Amino acid sequence: MSGAPIDIEAILESFGGEVRIFPLPNLVLFPDSFAPLKVFERRFVKLVEDAKEDDGLIAMALLKPGWESDYQGAPPVHPIVCIGRILRQQRLPSGNYDVLLYGLVRARIVEEYGTEPYRTARVEVLEDRALPVQAEAIARRMQRALDLVPGRKSVIWEMRRMANQLRGVDATPGRYADAVANASDLQHEDRYELLAEPDVLRRYEHLIRMLEERAYAGSPRPPRGTQPELN
Repeated sequence: MSGAPIDIEAILESFGGEVRIFPLPNLVLFPDSFAPLKVFERRFVKLVEDAKEDDGLIAMALLKPGWESDYQGAPPVHPIVCIGRILRQQRLPSGNYDVLLYGLVRARIVEEYGTEPYRTARVEVLEDRALPVQAEAIARRMQRALDLVPGRKSVIWEMRRMANQLRGVDATPGRYADAVANASDLQHEDRYELLAEPDVLRRYEHLIRMLEERAYAGSPRPPRGTQPELN
């Protein structure tokens, strides 16, 4: 597909490594996923205004436990973030914003710079890691993960269709793991564990473990040999 609305390579080539941080206690954004945000705190309204006038990039970060005691300050965040691009923003009569953010890439916070009027940080982009010799094992795990969410497959395919239209490229196996994770009813701590894993094979293994724990919660697991063999 040519002429895609978002040119990831061009964005990353021009990205200087500094990004605005939007910390929340219960939201984990994945690459190729969407996050509708209701922005009403003055510092985050300013963040959105500055971002849309600049590169449109915002890094969504998950607050660490205990954030409540210092929420208006700079409570610690988990180090792995997802850098998103503003797709749409609407300024409301109240001065607040409705924002639709699209996840681009994982990144690791290297250093935070300051907190006024909002937090900024220097980050390093994290690429998915998958060796060619792992392709067959990853494919088996991808199928197992999809089998564990039969009722969510249409949601996953729609997410992938929209992402392909935006990016103009086919999805890598790691993006399918992210799509399954995003469509699944996982706690934000589990979602962060998956976001923080750049190794695609291990990401699938973590994802399958989480999905199996939910699928078999309160009931015995099927006898050994009745589930797909992954090894």
